[in-house]
Amino acid sequence: MLALFFEGEPPATETVEGHRVLLREAVERFGLTLIEITPAATADEVHVVPPAPGVPESGIGAAWDLPYDNLDDMWPHLGLRKDAPREVKKVKLREVMRTPAWSAAPAALRREAEDFLADG
Repeated sequence: MLALFFEGEPPATETVEGHRVLLREAVERFGLTLIEITPAATADEVHVVPPAPGVPESGIGAAWDLPYDNLDDMWPHLGLRKDAPREVKKVKLREVMRTPAWSAAPAALRREAEDFLADG
């Protein structure tokens, strides 16, 4: 775990990125496994929970109880800033789309998600 504590204004982006590089170098040097960095800057910094073994991914009885009908409103719910890197958003979006509730999400949101993933 890496935490940067500060008083007043947040540290400059260059400072945060410098520490991110140092953390990744330490993980590699000691043969550790990177689980997650928040906020993620690349797809490999996103922790994706694997589906539990033996749990069906059926959408039967699934409900979409979330108030989101577009991706811009949904990003914060996924722990992402609107300016998060696109590849990070794609990883988190694919994770949501694997859930049974996704089949009950608003059709416009599902279409927007498919378009988002299809765009380079």
